[in-house]
Amino acid sequence: MASLDSFIRSAARATYSAYRSVPIRWRLAGGSAALTLVILASFAGIVGVLTNRQVRTQFNDQQTSAVSGLVGEFNGKLRMRGTALACNRTKLNDYASAERAEIRFFDSSDGYLLCSAPPDPKIFRVSPQQNAGTFNQGGYRVVVRVLNVKPVGTVKLLYALPLSDVDQTLARVRVFLLLGVVGGAILALLAGLFVSARAMSPIVELTDAAREIERTRDPSQQLPHPEAEDEIAELARTLESMLGALDSARSDTQTMLDRQREFVADASHELRTPLTSVLANLELLTEELTGEHQHPDDDRHAPLDQQRDGGDEQESAASHSASHSSRVRKSARKRPHLSRILPPSRAAGRG
Repeated sequence: MASLDSFIRSAARATYSAYRSVPIRWRLAGGSAALTLVILASFAGIVGVLTNRQVRTQFNDQQTSAVSGLVGEFNGKLRMRGTALACNRTKLNDYASAERAEIRFFDSSDGYLLCSAPPDPKIFRVSPQQNAGTFNQGGYRVVVRVLNVKPVGTVKLLYALPLSDVDQTLARVRVFLLLGVVGGAILALLAGLFVSARAMSPIVELTDAAREIERTRDPSQQLPHPEAEDEIAELARTLESMLGALDSARSDTQTMLDRQREFVADASHELRTPLTSVLANLELLTEELTGEHQHPDDDRHAPLDQQRDGGDEQESAASHSASHSSRVRKSARKRPHLSRILPPSRAAGRG
């Protein structure tokens, strides 16, 4: 039992999933067609039942009327001549041919077939057991009556009509009803597709507009609005508000980026002037230091035998170094910003 319930739930989920995967246009059209099919099928069933009852009632009334005519025509007017019945075969044939009927007269006492129309019958050659009544036999509806004959006695009248005519008529009615139901469902499906396509046209227009916005990347474009104030119009307004908010956010972001670019450009300009000044001062200081250190460098690279010449040359070098330090200090006083880039030894000497 549990496995059966699980199978039913799985089948229901699969059916629902398959239904959700169908496009909404076909779901709308299919729903309208299914509803139309149910309505038309119910209507056809009711019409079929009423038609069947009406046709069979008319058939029975027609047969009853024909039997009443025969009884009125032959009751008490037929004459027995020995074991034969004097019947007017011409009239019997007229009655029989008009409705494709089978007419028989049987002797009530022994069931012997006395007269028939059409002649040489292949069916109903035996007298029925009941003396009066109605029954179906061999695809015929049979009516039995008892008639009086001259000089005395009675005979059984059997009047049978084929049911095939009624069955064919009802079959044609069923075919027409079936065609009407199927045709109505197909028309409802086509009409549903047409109506759903017309109803979905605003959504198609919104989709095209969204694709154009995606292609141009311009959220400021106007979206189409349907004339009717319905859910689609509300969707269009919502999408337009969303695009407006996105456009505003995009503008704010662009403004912020422009401000950042301006700030970077201004900062670059402001930093470029001090750096140029520092570089120029460094170049000037380098040139001064290179010129002042030229002779001490030459003295350091002189041969050792010249450094042994005595104290006069050492005193001259010391005096030259002191003079160099004095010039550096004077230059630093004239250029205060150079004191921040002097090496530690120079700063110490300056103090």
